[in-house]
Amino acid sequence: MSGFIGLGQDVVTRADQLTPVETHLAAILAMLPNPDPIELRVGDGLGLVLAEDAVSSTLLPATDNSAMDGYALIAGDLAGATRAQPVRLSVTGEVTAGSGELPTVARGTCVRIMTGAPIPPGADTIVPVELTLAEGGTVSFHLVPSFGENIRHAGEDLVPGQPLVAAGRRLAPADIALLSAAGVTRVRCVPAPRVVIMSTGDELVPADREPAPGQVRDSNSVMLAAMVRATGGLPFVTGAIPDDVDALVEAFESNLGHADLFVCTGGASAGIRDLLADVIGRMGEVSAVKVAMRPGMPQIRGRIGATPVIGLPGNPVSSFVSFEVFVRPAIRALQGRRDVHRPTIIAQVAEPISAPPHKRGYVRVRLAREGSGWSARPTGAQGSHLITSIAQADGLAIVPEAVTEVRVGDEVRVMLLVD
Repeated sequence: MSGFIGLGQDVVTRADQLTPVETHLAAILAMLPNPDPIELRVGDGLGLVLAEDAVSSTLLPATDNSAMDGYALIAGDLAGATRAQPVRLSVTGEVTAGSGELPTVARGTCVRIMTGAPIPPGADTIVPVELTLAEGGTVSFHLVPSFGENIRHAGEDLVPGQPLVAAGRRLAPADIALLSAAGVTRVRCVPAPRVVIMSTGDELVPADREPAPGQVRDSNSVMLAAMVRATGGLPFVTGAIPDDVDALVEAFESNLGHADLFVCTGGASAGIRDLLADVIGRMGEVSAVKVAMRPGMPQIRGRIGATPVIGLPGNPVSSFVSFEVFVRPAIRALQGRRDVHRPTIIAQVAEPISAPPHKRGYVRVRLAREGSGWSARPTGAQGSHLITSIAQADGLAIVPEAVTEVRVGDEVRVMLLVD
């Protein structure tokens, strides 16, 4: 039992042994590298953060063009037009989108024109086809249009030198459309971080295998891979790693070449088979701390070479909550995003909640709309091994360290787990 040493304390963890949540998170964010941007086709940049400002070098629209299907004409020709006494104009040509050579519009004439087509010389107004009546080679107009009506002017949308998308913005579909319309074909973006997920423990077996006595299915690796993917990272799952120093070293070394971040579960507590911190420390630098939170108190942070490592508890709920509090912000920071935290709302508690002293409680809750506000109800028993409690949760109710009892009707801040 070497290394399994008791401390003779009256409580498992004293308040002065706890590290605040914010302190541990700040230390994780501080150890993250600044990833080099990569150049991509515009369409492949969707969801990534732009590393450099994009600026227009074009005029959009390139020329004056029609906003309607109708007739291009001289507005003054329709002065005095009424339904009783319409004005008739001769149709002398047609212009479609993409037309090259354009007919000239003379007084007393008009030209059929389609939406997006360039305005022919001489015309100053477009009358929609719905407001006209064609009769042979002439068209009757019974309304007086405003000068310049239904004409889109060159440069109305973009001019050279106009900012398009600022660095630091996460590219959305509308940004892709804007950049493409401006002729921008390639952009420099912060790449999606590659996250290597390692579940550790002799007791773990793949999900498709029937566990023997004392074994459990490895749900953490598939859960964390899904969470990484949902956060915008690229997950790489090593499979379960046994509680063995050589196996852990091999897992780290064989994945260093394609890891921007290691996320490990298990091996973070005080057992004699909890080897993770020792291995990380031998290969680089490490801090094993007890964070003032429940679930998720035992945490590890470290670095092997330039690659950061985050170690989470092995219990599924502890691992899930720890990912939301620490790993998700880290992945979003590696993406170059400024909005690293989940949004929160204020909700009234629908059932009493108890929390441990000196620790921040993260209680899995279901949310419901109550009038103009929200109510939060725990998903049931809150044990750190109860996966059903996270599967049913819409959010995590955050109970401050100084609070041990939350009564029905009290307000709590809830971290939203739904997008």
